[in-house]
Amino acid sequence: MRKFLVCDGGGTKTDFLVFNEIGETLAYCQKGGANAKFLDEDIAMNNVISGIDECLKISKTSLDEITKIKLFIPGFEACINEVKSKLEVNDIECLSDIDNAFYGALGKAHGIVVLSGTGSFAVGVSKENKKVITGGWGPLVGDKGSGYHIGLMCLEHLAYFYDNEIKDSKMRELALNKFNISNEFAMRDIIYSKTFNREQVAEFCKVVSKSASEGDFYALGILKEAARELVKLVEAVNERLGNESLPVTLIGGVSKIGNLFIDILKEELTKNCSNLNYVNPKYNPLLGAMLYVLYNEIEVDVESNEINENLKKYEEEYSLC
Repeated sequence: MRKFLVCDGGGTKTDFLVFNEIGETLAYCQKGGANAKFLDEDIAMNNVISGIDECLKISKTSLDEITKIKLFIPGFEACINEVKSKLEVNDIECLSDIDNAFYGALGKAHGIVVLSGTGSFAVGVSKENKKVITGGWGPLVGDKGSGYHIGLMCLEHLAYFYDNEIKDSKMRELALNKFNISNEFAMRDIIYSKTFNREQVAEFCKVVSKSASEGDFYALGILKEAARELVKLVEAVNERLGNESLPVTLIGGVSKIGNLFIDILKEELTKNCSNLNYVNPKYNPLLGAMLYVLYNEIEVDVESNEINENLKKYEEEYSLC
């Protein structure tokens, strides 16, 4: 029976998985980050190589027994040739982490996935395998509905509160506390300093989330605006895919706001994309990497009972979901 090895990597951790053609997990391990855009290349490569070696050892599998190795690691493309050389293997490929995130979220090959983290984009695949991506333009001209955008709207509201002498807002209270300042004017020195970055803006998404959960009018308005912007991304994908009946789901940091935001998003989807049905994310990106390989490399029906039963059997043991 053919065996495969995949990994899902980022800036802080990289997960590895060895599995066979019916979706049985044979080994799992985790190493440090592998995104070479943010890490030293040697460190990134060593983490990947040691992860591959450890997973092979756990599964009692030699490198020659592995049919394919697929690495879903952003920023690792420049390292792939050296990894091939060190492992003395050619059949190893670095792919987009969008692909495994898609398969993990839906557990199938068709549908629409919205990712809203620090940035935002939507990717859809039709039943005829037409692929469309919208968004992902970065903070200057895009990333609407992202954690960054939500955080930015929070800061914009602070300026509005100050100009209009509005003090009755839970979001205002929590945001000032996060800045450790007593009034909004003082935030100017902080937000225009050289050290205040995009990720720090996105941190204020948590302020908005908590405030909205406590019924803050302004925070709820921000979440509604963010949901509308994400649905615009979905609308563009939906139109370009011919308005098929497809599942749609949300992943990324903004999804962790929970049902409060998901319910707002569902309402916007119902109004603007009635042909789509919202589903909760099914698996994590590592299992998505498995599904991607099974479907695209050996044309396995990833929605079969056998595959799903094997995924559920092993996800708890290896804490993969």
